Amino acid sequence: MKEAIVKKDTSVDIVDSPIPNPGPGHVLIKVIVAGSNPKDWKLPIVIGREMNTGDDVAGIVEDVGEGVVGFHKGDRVAAFHEMFALHGAFAEYAIAPYYTTFHIPDSTSYEEAATIPLAAYTSVCALFQELELPEPWSPLAKAAGKEDTRRPLIIYGASTATGAFAIKLAAAANIHPIITVGSKRSEFIKPFLDESKGDILIDYTAYPTDEELIKAIQKALMNGGAPDGRCWKVFDTVSEDETIRLITKAIAGPPDASGRKPKLTNILLKTEVADSDPSVDIVISKVGQVHSEDENDKLIGVTWSAAFARGLREGWLTGHPYTMGENGLEGLSLGLKSLKDGKIRAQKFLTRLNETPGASD
Repeated sequence: MKEAIVKKDTSVDIVDSPIPNPGPGHVLIKVIVAGSNPKDWKLPIVIGREMNTGDDVAGIVEDVGEGVVGFHKGDRVAAFHEMFALHGAFAEYAIAPYYTTFHIPDSTSYEEAATIPLAAYTSVCALFQELELPEPWSPLAKAAGKEDTRRPLIIYGASTATGAFAIKLAAAANIHPIITVGSKRSEFIKPFLDESKGDILIDYTAYPTDEELIKAIQKALMNGGAPDGRCWKVFDTVSEDETIRLITKAIAGPPDASGRKPKLTNILLKTEVADSDPSVDIVISKVGQVHSEDENDKLIGVTWSAAFARGLREGWLTGHPYTMGENGLEGLSLGLKSLKDGKIRAQKFLTRLNETPGASD
């Protein structure tokens, strides 16, 4: 099979590799479309290892390993490949754990499905693990929908895939008001915001200074009915020092009667940022936890795989905007460089494997 090895300079070697065999608890997927993420060009630089870095898979189950339940040859699926592991998405066949693989309905294209896995799981870990918000099926979420409970949430980075999926998942869990910060590129997310419940998209480019943007966020919280105008939960999907500093200042304040402090979670492993407000806890979200050996962490994958499949059927989960590369794996390097250089923004870069010269039909 054809497989792409991503090098430190973001160039790509296309090699011939044997089709892998699925081990216990894993599925072999014939890849129709592979999705890309910023980490795909960063990883060879950070770990000093050139490899097939793809983790977003959409395709057809070819084989299953021992102990796999719920999947059979011929099933249409999407999957989150285990990061750092062999047999990633940038190949004609990929391996993924069954517990981070989910069925996709006929109404969902492989392109749409390939935009979902890693980013959606990242948002799951941020919202429902680190921030401890109630999942859509919990009694608290159901009651919030009936009683119009206000449980404010700030999501910084509405144009990012993780930010967009966080908005969709929060809305499904009746979490409102959702105060999300983005730009004109974020307009695609508006259908998932409920203005009647205080949800709003704030265009950060409309505010010349951080102070003005902070005031706009705080005003949106008040207008959205946040109790006492306070927000205790933030997901910063951009996770740069400047965004963390800004958001901590927007939610700064004393702890509540129980001692709870406002909390901001990020995905770039930052726990301390100079000049951030000390009244806010800064924590990190690690999507890799769904692939840990801890059986409870694996349950996160299994549970949300079922939820993703249901969300696609019911329409509350949709894919992310994307741009399609040309010539299969031969166009991968250009796509990764475009991600690196910021030429592709607010979109996923996708690769259709059968367009690779020399690939099997």
